[in-house]
Amino acid sequence: MASTNQSPFYKKAEADFHNATNDEDRIACLEVMIKECPKHKSSENMLRNLTLRLKKLRSTVEKQKRSGKSSREGIKKAEMQCVLAGFPNSGKSTLFQTLTNQETKISPYEFTTTQPALGTFPFEGAKVQIIDQPSFPNHDKSLTNSTDTVLLVITSLNQITESEKFLNKSRAKKLIIFNELDTSTDFEKRKIEATLNSKFKGIEYVSMSTKSPSKIEIENLKKKIFQTFPIIRVYTKEPKKEPSIDPMIMSPDSTPRDCAEKILKGMSAKIVRVKIWGPSSKFGGQVVGLDHILKDKDVIEFQTK
Repeated sequence: MASTNQSPFYKKAEADFHNATNDEDRIACLEVMIKECPKHKSSENMLRNLTLRLKKLRSTVEKQKRSGKSSREGIKKAEMQCVLAGFPNSGKSTLFQTLTNQETKISPYEFTTTQPALGTFPFEGAKVQIIDQPSFPNHDKSLTNSTDTVLLVITSLNQITESEKFLNKSRAKKLIIFNELDTSTDFEKRKIEATLNSKFKGIEYVSMSTKSPSKIEIENLKKKIFQTFPIIRVYTKEPKKEPSIDPMIMSPDSTPRDCAEKILKGMSAKIVRVKIWGPSSKFGGQVVGLDHILKDKDVIEFQTK
């Protein structure tokens, strides 16, 4: 695929496309390339070829899903990943379905989930990867040990203690989701919340019903999950254009140099000016150096040689 006169974002997506190991990742790269491809007459053939390739890949993935197969040999960890964990019939899969709007197998019988299910949900422009997995003790240990955040769905206080033997090797942050509190009396709710605040002090928790959560409860949960990730969001923009809709996910204390190198290796050496808008700027459009410390929701504009 030719990449003459393409933006750095296109070139980065094109390089990722060639390095991708599965069709899902190739589809994501093609979507970026189509978005970044110039919309003028000389690029019509390129855009047509990209669109045709995307259509074929999507068709292939759909056929594999219907046949019960998958092009993904393993789950590629996203920049923000959380994993659902809990005991049988805790409400994990129901919550997964609510957050992702994906159909998943739910039943009153134990161990309905037999394979990890991969999904995403949006929060303030960022996409969070979420995985539903089999219940304890059939869970995927590698997932709970390597993920950023474990969402522990429980229906009783003793399950918190019981779960420790399954999560003792995980260094992930934990967020407890106490399900089915809507069936408890006000006295029981107060007792449960008092125990959570005292016995499990320091561990964040959310009380909700996974079967019928309100929009406010869902947004509150998404916010709580998002706050467990040590990241900042940085939006890029080209001169005289609006900022990108999708943010770059960066680590705290990242700089414009880090952002440029993430877009394309070696790009920082070609930058002649950096402008920023947002929390770390003194005024909109402030010119800063490559080592300026960025903050969450900053907008950054690069001018290159």
